[in-house]
Amino acid sequence: MAQAQLVALQPGHDVADLEPDLSYWASLAPKVSTAITAFREGHFRSGFQTTSYSAHYSPETWAAVEIVNDAPDDGRPDDRFVVTLDAPLASGVRLFLVRADGVTENLTTYSIFEAFDPVEHAVNRLRSPEFTLSSGEQVTLLAHVQTGPFPDFGMQIHSPDHLAEASFRWGVSLTGFYAFALSCLVFFFGFQAAMRNALGVWNSLLFLVFLAVIGFVDGLLFRVLYPQNPEYGPSIGFGLLFALSGAGFIVAGVGMARKAPRMGRVVAGLSLLSLAGFVLAVFVPGPMSAILSYGLIGVMLAANVMSAKVFAQDEIAPPVGVVWLSGLAVLGAVAVIALVVGGFGGRWLDAPMAMRLVFSALLLATMTVLTANVMALRKRHLQAVEARVEALKAEAETSRNLLETERNYTRARELAALRQRQLATASHDLRQPLMSLRMTFDGLASDMKPEIKSRLNEAFDYLNSLATGYVDESVEDAPDDETFEDAKPETYALSVPLGTVEQMFEGEARAKSLGLRVIPSTAQTNAAPIALMRIITNLVSNALKYTDQGAVLVGVRRGDPLRILVVDSGPGMNNEDIAKFRQAYAKGDTSQGHGLGLSVCFALAEENDMALTVTSTPGKGTCFSLALPKTG
Repeated sequence: MAQAQLVALQPGHDVADLEPDLSYWASLAPKVSTAITAFREGHFRSGFQTTSYSAHYSPETWAAVEIVNDAPDDGRPDDRFVVTLDAPLASGVRLFLVRADGVTENLTTYSIFEAFDPVEHAVNRLRSPEFTLSSGEQVTLLAHVQTGPFPDFGMQIHSPDHLAEASFRWGVSLTGFYAFALSCLVFFFGFQAAMRNALGVWNSLLFLVFLAVIGFVDGLLFRVLYPQNPEYGPSIGFGLLFALSGAGFIVAGVGMARKAPRMGRVVAGLSLLSLAGFVLAVFVPGPMSAILSYGLIGVMLAANVMSAKVFAQDEIAPPVGVVWLSGLAVLGAVAVIALVVGGFGGRWLDAPMAMRLVFSALLLATMTVLTANVMALRKRHLQAVEARVEALKAEAETSRNLLETERNYTRARELAALRQRQLATASHDLRQPLMSLRMTFDGLASDMKPEIKSRLNEAFDYLNSLATGYVDESVEDAPDDETFEDAKPETYALSVPLGTVEQMFEGEARAKSLGLRVIPSTAQTNAAPIALMRIITNLVSNALKYTDQGAVLVGVRRGDPLRILVVDSGPGMNNEDIAKFRQAYAKGDTSQGHGLGLSVCFALAEENDMALTVTSTPGKGTCFSLALPKTG
């Protein structure tokens, strides 16, 4: 048996904590008189203890304490007091005041299955109505509590004025916490969604569910969402617990998917267990469903630890300060959990307060790590874009040099052709005077001596052979098409002409609201660049000109030979149209050109050892295929 503790209420002291002086009796006796007798006979113990009808019922206990109003008897009126009970999710509470003459007053009868009554609550705590104690009066405060998921509870006695002040502080504290938490979640969700980071978005939803669980424990959801329907409480509570584990499994799966896609899908699939657990809890609510939900939350936490290890293996390392800050936050959360589980937290660190601290610490750690990771990803992406821009500049420079070389090549051919024409003209001009002079000489040579005539004929023959030989040698030295064809350009990447084509026609395609997609390729070729560019640009120009809706696709198909494809979704052609447009000056009825585009393409392809073929379906589109010469 334990000696009953006596709490003396001192004048001027507005609050007294009754929890350290409470004694407990684990009994299922429903009558107050039985409990009072047990208390008087010393059956109550100082250590907290509970009992239950079965595993499907909430644990319950009797608690009692002696209190005395230690105010002097100076004719003052009776002092007024209010008792508050801090018992989160308690299933039921009955509070009795037993006076010295045996009169028992029923201060509070609360049940979680009754509609919400604001008179019974002081913010997130239960409260009794006001009662009076005269100077020197000693009474027994007796409580019968069905504790629910949190076995411990606190009890305080206040003056009405102090309770009003305390309620204001409690309200401001809770409002500040939820306002801060929601603002952080809104910012976190918005930032991660804007950055298109699926892991961050799912973490935001996970913490939102966690915050809803805290709101359920604080009784805010009951007060706001379903105050007149308390029967919804168990389903909503279990639903939030299973939603917390399910969202956690998805977060862990998304985190693992970066490095281990198969394992990530398996872990994310465990969320189906949470869904099955919720369905079970709807039909079989009670401690067994609670144990299942707690077990799934434990497995979920282990999965997220594994996911964090996989995530840490990413080549993107967050700054050292972020690592330290998040590490300290996680250690703080672990320390809070250890204090609560070990029973070292005391009343200042009860379960709801511990949940709020763990929530804040984990949210801080997650926000800092994921935000820093997204910023690092964006920085790396920017560096990659800058590198790509530099590569495109290099390709553009190569293309410019290639085009300059081709222009010089074309200019040399034109000069060679001009020289050939000049030499042919010179040949004609030289042979005509020589022929005329020789005919004149033949008319005068009849009176000459044979010896002189023979020498002059030899001289004319020499001049004629000299002129003709000079012309022949000039013609032979002139570079013809075959000579220039032998001077193949060096091998170059097809990405150069393809990129040039894309830059040339993307504005025209955009103006017609057409899609122009040029697929880059690393393939190499030594086809004549100017001829290749002329063919591709003619084909793309025609495709854009005659396509009213859809898209134009330009790409490379590897094989033997290497092919460049130009595909459009235009009106298409039949076999007669294809044969017609291969001829020069043949054009369609709606064409504004001269009808040389396709004929030039076929001619250039044939002249430069390439093969241009076309397949087309009227009403569906056309595909041109340009087979390139082998590189070697």
